[in-house]
Amino acid sequence: MRRTPTPVALAVVVFANAAAAQNVRIQLQAWTEPVLLDTIQVERTFRAAPAAIYDAVLHAYPALDIPVGQTANTQGIIGSERFQRSRGFAGALLSKSFDCGEGPTGPNANSYQLDIVVVAYVKPEGDGTRLGVSTIASGRDLTGPIRVPQACLSTGRIEKLIFEEVTKRTGG
Repeated sequence: MRRTPTPVALAVVVFANAAAAQNVRIQLQAWTEPVLLDTIQVERTFRAAPAAIYDAVLHAYPALDIPVGQTANTQGIIGSERFQRSRGFAGALLSKSFDCGEGPTGPNANSYQLDIVVVAYVKPEGDGTRLGVSTIASGRDLTGPIRVPQACLSTGRIEKLIFEEVTKRTGG
């Protein structure tokens, strides 16, 4: 399937009411339509209070070299800036964190430049907190004459690393 390139843009929409708080949409070059990030989140429940989890995520992002972007603490949303990485991210090759398909030299993620977005959702749940993390990317081959952007899906590694950082900071 061939995708039509669109201008690189990041649109993060955070709604004021709680019912719409999950509606964080992004537009990356590889998709012709915005991606609704809460539909791809990986979730885990923690015993700690929402404020402690929120604070732990704010510290986990920089520890993993994820830039903190738009946040909405009253809705429990922590977004990253759209950021770019080539070859490596969070201490490993990009292919450990993203699947952008395969090319003649192996996983495309390792040779592409990726535009990455990470969003965390912190929600009270019973006596604890539910943390959801969404990660997605768009990759571009910078070496070839045809530079059609490629959709890159998360392998779950970044979400797992964020959960581990939050566990270390809150005790689970």
